[in-house]
Amino acid sequence: MSATKSIVEYTGKRITYETPLSFAEVSARLEKELNKPGGGVAVFRVLGTSKTKEELEAGINALTEGRDFVYFEERVHHRWLKTYTGASAVPSTVVYTFGNPLIAQTILQRDLAAGLHIPPKLLLLEKVDGSGTRIIYDDPTSQILVPSEVADDDQLKEAAEGLSVKVQALVHTILK
Repeated sequence: MSATKSIVEYTGKRITYETPLSFAEVSARLEKELNKPGGGVAVFRVLGTSKTKEELEAGINALTEGRDFVYFEERVHHRWLKTYTGASAVPSTVVYTFGNPLIAQTILQRDLAAGLHIPPKLLLLEKVDGSGTRIIYDDPTSQILVPSEVADDDQLKEAAEGLSVKVQALVHTILK
């Protein structure tokens, strides 16, 4: 039996906000908005141990605390890059993974391949001169609606667009 390969080219949208706020301030605001202390392993515990849909919904709703998203994990790139390169200074660079399985299920029920971009990620990047922070993310709609047999699904499109609006609202909240 031989494998087949297909390639789908698509255009994504990378969105960047720049703010004079310090990296520490932006990350503190984001972590507060995502309930970092209550998220992380607690999210995976709820997802892995819930026995019913209702139990899963209640667990996730408790973690989001009425917000759209909860913290999943982060990747701190500046620390290992500083070690690896021997540079005396590397701008703070952290990729946050966050989400809400109750939002994700609407998308994943229609296109499991969207799991490549669910949950969403957001990068905080300190400006090299220390004068502020960049907030960078790939627009979920442009990543999820990749041409496929399900890309014309109106409910998938509506859910992806709704996710994009919620991510943008998250960014606007932390920039207030």
